[in-house]
Amino acid sequence: MPKDTIDTTMMYVVHNAFLRDLDALTSATDNDDPSVRATWDRFKTFLHIHHTAEDTHLWPVLRGKFADQPSGRAVLAEMEREHVGLTALLAAADSALSASGPWITDVQRLNDALTAHCEHEEERALPLIADLLTPAEWTEFGLEQRRQLGRGGGASFLPWLLDGANAETQRMVLGQLPPPARLLYRVAWRPRYLRGPRLQSASRPKA
Repeated sequence: MPKDTIDTTMMYVVHNAFLRDLDALTSATDNDDPSVRATWDRFKTFLHIHHTAEDTHLWPVLRGKFADQPSGRAVLAEMEREHVGLTALLAAADSALSASGPWITDVQRLNDALTAHCEHEEERALPLIADLLTPAEWTEFGLEQRRQLGRGGGASFLPWLLDGANAETQRMVLGQLPPPARLLYRVAWRPRYLRGPRLQSASRPKA
């Protein structure tokens, strides 16, 4: 009997949102602008949650399926090394943004490294996830991110995630919500997000 398939499209959507924010930040010029700080704070919070959930609820589960597959274990080791490097770059950019000196160089380095990591993960790790994880294991990864967001976290996460997303992506993401949450998104969460400070940048489409 074939394994039930899982849909990893949400990983592309999340990656797109991270890189959208870094594109906007590398084009900004004033780190005293409230839009810069708001964009950065959301970005680093959601990136930390995403990578923590990968480290605790995705890579360990996947590693357990690689008893006789050194190539699979090597891919996960690369993902973990890249996370360590990204954490250091994130800290450097955070310090630079909090100081009065130049900061674009640090953000650009983070942008370059995260772009490469997302491409690497999409090319090497996501096919393994789609082939080997069960729907229940994939669901648990998503639930862990929701737990870390905390009660009411979707009210800030979803408008951020879909900022600049095309209509097809919006339909896909919102279609996973119960009707009351979709209504809240339309009448409260998204309008509140759009009224707040944020940098705007074109989204990076993903296949």
